[in-house]
Amino acid sequence: MSERYRPLFKLDSGGMAEVYVAEAESMAGFKKKVAIKRILPSLLKDDRFVRMFLDEARLSLHLTHANIVSVFDIGKSSSTYFIVMEYVEGINLKGILQDLTRKGATFPVHLTVWVLNEVLKGLDYAHNLRDPETGRKIGIVHRDISPPNILVSWNGEVKLTDFGLAKASTQLESTDPGVVKGKFSYLSPEAASGLEVDARADIFAVGILAYEMLTGRRLFLGESDYQTVQMVRAAEIPSIGEQNPEVTPELERIIRRALARDPDTRYQHASEFADDMLAFLFSRSLKVSARDLSDLLDPLRKRQKPRQEPKPDESNLILKLIEDEFADIRSLDEDEDGPPTGSQPLASLGDYDPSSPLSLGDFDAGDLSPAPSGPGEAELTPVPAPGSAPMRMDGDDEDVPTKRPPMASASMKSPAPRQGMGAGLWVMLLLVLAAGGGGAYYWFVVLGNG
Repeated sequence: MSERYRPLFKLDSGGMAEVYVAEAESMAGFKKKVAIKRILPSLLKDDRFVRMFLDEARLSLHLTHANIVSVFDIGKSSSTYFIVMEYVEGINLKGILQDLTRKGATFPVHLTVWVLNEVLKGLDYAHNLRDPETGRKIGIVHRDISPPNILVSWNGEVKLTDFGLAKASTQLESTDPGVVKGKFSYLSPEAASGLEVDARADIFAVGILAYEMLTGRRLFLGESDYQTVQMVRAAEIPSIGEQNPEVTPELERIIRRALARDPDTRYQHASEFADDMLAFLFSRSLKVSARDLSDLLDPLRKRQKPRQEPKPDESNLILKLIEDEFADIRSLDEDEDGPPTGSQPLASLGDYDPSSPLSLGDFDAGDLSPAPSGPGEAELTPVPAPGSAPMRMDGDDEDVPTKRPPMASASMKSPAPRQGMGAGLWVMLLLVLAAGGGGAYYWFVVLGNG
């Protein structure tokens, strides 16, 4: 690789990967911050998962748009794989909605329309992306449009991230029967019914975002995962205007068209949805820009605790191990002896159908554990104000009460021991990780060296 990476802090983690913010230094000495998604080493034993992970990364390399998080490189070390991505310094839409709910407020109408237009611009680009060699449409469907995957920088930039569930003809892995891909509350009716999906499923998900931003309430969230899926299938949409008087009948008609149960009566292209949203702003002579969104986020940004980078003399065992691993990263293009990744050039996949149906059957709820949070998010976990109706989020919202059964959390395993490290050190490290508390860390680092 032409760059070296020094980890600064751990940003987030999920069931598949963890994300670190790192400083990338080029051979010429230029430095910049990047986000590095590191696949959990415990998953490497699953060759099929590794192929899917790498297909996600290779797909992302083809996406170059202002409203999509850029992927710079795919790399591997002796123990795992990495995706080097653009670092977006800000927060995700989930954090913004939770903060507004805590204050008993909803997203301003004009900013809701503008933010969703930015999301639709990124989606329209992805949906229509073509293979530069063959000119054939790739057929990307994101499948996971949800608040955690919409990143917003403090400057008001809106970016889509995590195409990990995107189905495109660049992917070799078809969906397993009996497994629904995507977060239950943001599925389209056809996806929840096990039918074929296309770009219109993403449009439906944007409609769900519009409803939740304007009302401060979840659209589809039942007592159980099964009940949630049943609600999605029925696609019954309560009146938005009755919950938010600032929503005009014209705007409600636009959103309801995006939320049409029948895909054929829905917007057929993200650009059509975006055009109607912009026409609504123009008809009201509303001028909206990234600066307005930045102003809305400014109080939230000031309340954020700044990340403290570790001082050189501080003992941070885990970060040092990660730094050693980052030093070993090399691009897959440079790895001639590496194992086959399962990915193929775009032109060699023939007529793979990106809309392959999703069979619900006895769906596996564990397969829908929250995806790793996107790069750059600095997420708040506010406590809802007493008496307020909280904006309940799926999966990892431990701060928000919910009647849903808890998802099984994935355990984080330590990297495989590097050659030359003493067995005693790794035994102690495992004890630290198992304890998971500051006391064990203090005993090992401070008292152990005393």
